[in-house]
Amino acid sequence: MTDSHLDLSADRPPAPTVAFTIRPIGLVHAASRKPARIPKYFIPKGRATLELFHPYLAGLQGLYGGVELWIVTYHAPSGRVPIDFCPGGDGVPGVFATTSVERPNPIEFLRARVVAINTEKGLLDVEGLELEDGAPILDIRPANSPHHRLSKPGE
Repeated sequence: MTDSHLDLSADRPPAPTVAFTIRPIGLVHAASRKPARIPKYFIPKGRATLELFHPYLAGLQGLYGGVELWIVTYHAPSGRVPIDFCPGGDGVPGVFATTSVERPNPIEFLRARVVAINTEKGLLDVEGLELEDGAPILDIRPANSPHHRLSKPGE
């Protein structure tokens, strides 16, 4: 065994059990559609309305039509949370190298573009989002350039 391929699994302590609470900030309202197998390279074209709960309406200030956002949701299409689901090996990519919806923690980070916004009612109409109707929204963030955090300060 080479130094670059050391087997450290015997030396590792068991994974810690951590419990915490995440409260949804809203819900996704999407048109019903027939479930289909998602291809490896998939460009979502769906439209949905994101409904934010009352305490979070002020968080929409500053958003506008055309802006791209990261929508963070909880996604467990099978109705179960997979435990330690990380297939891979023997030429098969591991779960972290795929866009599989079956993940150790069913959290989705999806990019969408704002089509319309109603800040008074807490509604965002977005495009480019393929999600189940009723999926809980955990967070919304601007989809800035991926390079904005990769450079050293001062560069």
